[in-house]
Amino acid sequence: MPKPKRGKLARTTKDWRGNCPACTRTGVKLLWEKTDGEKTLKVCKQCGEV
Repeated sequence: MPKPKRGKLARTTKDWRGNCPACTRTGVKLLWEKTDGEKTLKVCKQCGEV
């Protein structure tokens, strides 16, 4: 059975897909946040979990 709430964050967030600034992957979901000093970057899942 499909889950109706799957991907709700991606649908409500603008510019959620693009190039990861940390690992330079292209066409990935940028839903995780990572702090780099004072900056907060949106990164892919692999970079956000590390």
